[in-house]
Amino acid sequence: MKNFMPITPLFVPGIRFDRFEQALQSGADTIIIDLEDSVSETQKDAARNNLVKFSRKSTNILVRVNDLDSPHVKDDLDCIEQCGEVGIMLSKSEDPSAITQWLSLHKTNRHILCLIETVRGLAAISELMQHKNVMGCAFGHFDFSTDLGCEADLSVLAPYRAELVLQSKLYGKAAPLDCVTADISDTDQLRSDCNDAKKRGFGGKMLIHPSQVKTAQSVFLPSKEEYDNAKKLVEASAEQAVLQHEGKMIDKPILKKAKQLIENYERLSKAKVVDTVI
Repeated sequence: MKNFMPITPLFVPGIRFDRFEQALQSGADTIIIDLEDSVSETQKDAARNNLVKFSRKSTNILVRVNDLDSPHVKDDLDCIEQCGEVGIMLSKSEDPSAITQWLSLHKTNRHILCLIETVRGLAAISELMQHKNVMGCAFGHFDFSTDLGCEADLSVLAPYRAELVLQSKLYGKAAPLDCVTADISDTDQLRSDCNDAKKRGFGGKMLIHPSQVKTAQSVFLPSKEEYDNAKKLVEASAEQAVLQHEGKMIDKPILKKAKQLIENYERLSKAKVVDTVI
């Protein structure tokens, strides 16, 4: 299966095989099976065994592997080689050449989602986004703020988040994913964080609990009404050189955005993701 850049990806600890199916039923467009932070040193092998047991060809699956300097990454590779065309979320992405070297060991062509969690990773974002196997990036704000020595506050981190959006656009990658909202009980905070991310140009948000999926989708996923309106606008544009639609003048950027919405909605519709939005 060809991996696509997710919008509402849901993390699942690799050690919790019982939660894999629950994650699938959450409505998230992608599940990220985690072999890194949520798995202790003594449970790495068990998590990899769970991944090998789990096969869903119709599901967009990413695997968060340990960073390339980790002693666990070779075992992660051996595991993934048994898992078909799953994509990879690479922890602490920093070195494009190291990614190329690591990917050369794979028999299957792999798509990489770079998790930017360090100052070095942010400094290398331009080179990372030019790598042919990289489909985009995501921001790990807890590790990043620790590395930088600042508060893990979204307003404080705004300049660094903006850099990910800028570099992704500059090199033709999908809009990046914003960081997680840790308090799974605070729906208002999650919605506020999602709205903030969307306004800043992020294309989606990483999630850590099934209860967060609906809220994030209500912000980031296009609705059927938005899709229908975009279709009408594009159809009208084919008949008019200077477009006026429903009493408003429509310029090229608005038309381009409408076409992007249509493409996005139709992709998600095929994956039966948008049907889950209430």
